[in-house]
Amino acid sequence: MNLIEPHRFTPFEAGSPTSVTLPGLHRSTHVDVMRITLGLVLAHSHFSPAIRHDDDIRRPEDQLILAFNLSGRMLLIDPQGGAHEISGGEGWIIRSGGRRLQRIVEKGDGCSNLVIALTVSRLSPALTGILEPLLPQAAPFRRLRLPVPGKSMLETLLDGRTDPAALLRKEGQCLALIGHALEELAAAPDHDMDDQGLLIARVTAFLSENLGNPITMSQIAHEAGMSHVTLNQIWRAATGMTVFGHLRCLRLDAAERMIRHTDRSFTEIAGECGFSDASHLSNAFRKRHNMTASDWRRQAGRKS
Repeated sequence: MNLIEPHRFTPFEAGSPTSVTLPGLHRSTHVDVMRITLGLVLAHSHFSPAIRHDDDIRRPEDQLILAFNLSGRMLLIDPQGGAHEISGGEGWIIRSGGRRLQRIVEKGDGCSNLVIALTVSRLSPALTGILEPLLPQAAPFRRLRLPVPGKSMLETLLDGRTDPAALLRKEGQCLALIGHALEELAAAPDHDMDDQGLLIARVTAFLSENLGNPITMSQIAHEAGMSHVTLNQIWRAATGMTVFGHLRCLRLDAAERMIRHTDRSFTEIAGECGFSDASHLSNAFRKRHNMTASDWRRQAGRKS
């Protein structure tokens, strides 16, 4: 597995763009990178769907990352084993703290991201002071509601211009995006009990992405950035059930859709939706509908 350290191939001088082909790969997998100022770097990464990419990536400890997914999807696995999917046009803010992250892009997916890297020490003391509670070492990843920059901004950020006026404009655009991200974090941190909707939506998205995978409460709590006790307390107060109760409902909802709309076997559906086997799936149907999964499929077929 390759260890990629982006700061080692980032140009030192501002306004010196370069395109880097990752080790051992075709030029269709590359990163276009440019230093805008001493503490601000802009990169546009391209990962070909022709192969599977599996690398370790390590950034400087004093670096804050703002990443926007432009196409495809990428999985980042943190040192605690938590998986974070960069996909769906989402924005993420990441503070890796100099630790290794595993980066996976599956064959057939490919991925393209816009990445802004900022040296934290160049922030004002006031901003630096809020980063630790907002992005603590135990939860350095945060999915943002901040949308991917619009087409016109992307075109101007990636226009290749390096004259002083263009660099000043790009600096302003990048700092504005970072400012919006920090405003969002400060306004709605995950531990803020007044914004339970954001927490529930974020954890629900994480659960939905992992329906077929074995998952532990510690993984879910890590994604939420809080202890499992606090998370379950908030969850039960807001929904009347535990997080795992919600997960069981999501898995059964997904199984119902597959049973109604496909002819796949119950064994296949059970595996894809996180049930241990077809018998476990059927028992879950019996508890919810007072009938087996087979009976439910026959009844659903008659209704359709």
